[in-house]
Amino acid sequence: MLVSPPQEPKNAWARLFSNGFRPLFLACAVQAIVIMLLWLAYLGGALLPASPPGWGPVAWHGHEMLFGFVGAAVGGFLLAAVAKWTSRPPVQGLPLLALTLLWIAGRALVWSGNGSVWLLILANTGYWVLLAILVGREVLISRNKRNGVVILALAVMVGFSLLFQLGAVDRLHLLESQVLLMALLISLIGGRITPAFTRNWLIRQQADKSKMPAGFSWIDRLAVGFSLLATLAWVTLAAPPVSGVLLIMAGGLQIARLLRWRGLTSIAEPLLFALHLGYLWVGIGFVLLGFSSFTAAVPVTAGIHALAVGAMGGMILAVASRAALGHTNRELKAGALMSLSFLAIHLAALTRILSALLPPFSLMLMMLAGTAWLIAFVLFAVRYVPILIGPEETLSDALKREKAKSQPQ
Repeated sequence: MLVSPPQEPKNAWARLFSNGFRPLFLACAVQAIVIMLLWLAYLGGALLPASPPGWGPVAWHGHEMLFGFVGAAVGGFLLAAVAKWTSRPPVQGLPLLALTLLWIAGRALVWSGNGSVWLLILANTGYWVLLAILVGREVLISRNKRNGVVILALAVMVGFSLLFQLGAVDRLHLLESQVLLMALLISLIGGRITPAFTRNWLIRQQADKSKMPAGFSWIDRLAVGFSLLATLAWVTLAAPPVSGVLLIMAGGLQIARLLRWRGLTSIAEPLLFALHLGYLWVGIGFVLLGFSSFTAAVPVTAGIHALAVGAMGGMILAVASRAALGHTNRELKAGALMSLSFLAIHLAALTRILSALLPPFSLMLMMLAGTAWLIAFVLFAVRYVPILIGPEETLSDALKREKAKSQPQ
């Protein structure tokens, strides 16, 4: 169904800050590329990235990936999605500009090696505080209780960011905990949108009812429940046998949950199939982390990067590309560039896991994984920067597109 877009913004700046997905997905793409270039230069011995005192290169890399790159992606998605969830106008204008400037200030402070903890808190933690306020306000005004859990998740991220800036806890363990928190958020939101989008697509394809994704059931509840318990066990440093068993159970249940969504039926549409592939890494990551509790042959970094590169990187590309098309009234089609981008990000995840499992080839495989990551996000940027900064597709443009599709070739 074709929907008439809202009134066109007065200028390019007004358009850019008309919806959170525009500036924050743009920031996400830039961050993904720049951070990986700097990290590859560090791994190759050509550069030591500047970082605030006491952080170190690994903490810098983890913070800028999880609180910078993923932070921008989470903000862009939630601000666009909350308008749909609540049937209210999107957050735009000065509040969105302030949020974006806080994110940029955070990157500038971290990359300059600034030593002021209070400035780091103001920018980096301030971003999460303002995002929680903006999203929470929309949810509370609309009394959208179903998405109250999102406010809780954002509140935890505020706490994690504050603890990281203060150095009040082991920063590396906190980064691992942030990875698990984001995987839990993917389980909650990705577990909602993936089967729903699949069902809608299959209906449009006039598929048989027997091929439809299964509805929400006890398996879904168990998968989310065990994932929550496993995350809590990891965060609180529970005894390895306890956290290990919970993680393996959670991973197995997440994979079982995914199989019920009939992902292979959507393989003809990469924009949809990418959601299933991204979600698959949630289960794989939990299982790998669980086995790391019992054997040194599976390092913790294997599970962490299955979640960070595969689940987070894969889902961010899948969701951002879909959301940008949908919110600008464009056809939901991946196209050649994004199909290659999806392939590259999952190759990056696989290669990064192998680098942890095969120590003799670790550096080479990490460099290959980083290169595949770069390819994925450069392709995303080439395809989507014009969409993120450009106008929405008009009704007449959409009609012309539909007419062209119906013409015989």
